[in-house]
Amino acid sequence: MRLLCISRKHPPSVGGMQRMNYELIRRLAARTDATVIAWGGSQMFLPLFLPYALLRSLLLPKGRRPDVIYLGDALLAPLGLALKRLLRRPVAVTAHGRDLTFRFPLYRTKIGFCLRRLDRVIGVSGGTTELSLAMGIPPDRCFTIRNGVDPASHAPSEDERAAARRWLDERGVTADRPLVITVGRLVKRKGIAVFIELTLPILLRGHPGLVYLAVGEGRERKAIEAAARGVPAGAVLIPGRLPHPLVRGLMGSADVFVMPNIAVPGDVEGFGLVALEAGCAGLPVVASDLEGIRDAIEDGGNGFLVPPGRPEQFAAAVGRLLSDRGQRKEAGRRARDYNARRHSWDARAAEYLDALRALCPG
Repeated sequence: MRLLCISRKHPPSVGGMQRMNYELIRRLAARTDATVIAWGGSQMFLPLFLPYALLRSLLLPKGRRPDVIYLGDALLAPLGLALKRLLRRPVAVTAHGRDLTFRFPLYRTKIGFCLRRLDRVIGVSGGTTELSLAMGIPPDRCFTIRNGVDPASHAPSEDERAAARRWLDERGVTADRPLVITVGRLVKRKGIAVFIELTLPILLRGHPGLVYLAVGEGRERKAIEAAARGVPAGAVLIPGRLPHPLVRGLMGSADVFVMPNIAVPGDVEGFGLVALEAGCAGLPVVASDLEGIRDAIEDGGNGFLVPPGRPEQFAAAVGRLLSDRGQRKEAGRRARDYNARRHSWDARAAEYLDALRALCPG
């Protein structure tokens, strides 16, 4: 099977969708005859990438013409429909969640029109597939293939742990202070400001030296900084975006990873890949029982789920782990083993190949 893969969210750009596209496409390319057209820069240049990808696809030599076209996210659906009609080849696309729920009416109308005419729409979670069905995509074209993770790439080395320890010491976070961490874009649905306002004060009563580290950058930063002014100085660190080796080291130095998402109309958590990555670093995970996070975390398996909007319950789940080192270590080990067994990218790539091969002409 000759495969054409097109991705607009790709490294060196950073984010969960970028990591997913990279890990999946490189495995597809290793298992089939693939041509990859990817953009890893700013989305400001997307209007230039789309005609470039169209032109390059149409100018492929005859011997490189694909049997199947794969698109990395739903925003590329208009490009996919154009290629389907011009190349007369089937097209499959992965839907991540937010790429289906942008609140611009024209966007939703155009994307929905194009998706309904493609051959496969693969949701990264059951919730994402439900969104696809709600857009009128025929059920026989909707599939669910959950995101995967590469456990080895998220296990911190001793050097990374040591570097993270120095970084923390420089900021007054000594080894005896409990450390809770979140990694991701600072946007409203991540629930970071609400966590600081409602959950963190409860945790600080039982663990007065606790530090909450929110790694990432985004438009919600000012709201998070405002919330942090309501807790003791030094209880919250917001360092912005950090290099991946340092983030891995910080994961290895932390006690608990939290994903305190809240429901935000028009902005959903399609899967929760970072929760798997934290588990692969040996961290116990406490997350909101919400949207695609349910497909990433099995309560009691590779983490703990808490109903959203219940700060006391969330604080209790985190507090139990902070109070019992043995339970923390066991939960981290269980998460690492579970993710390696149930969420490996090699297994996910095999599922994608089956879905794509089923579209091959003849």
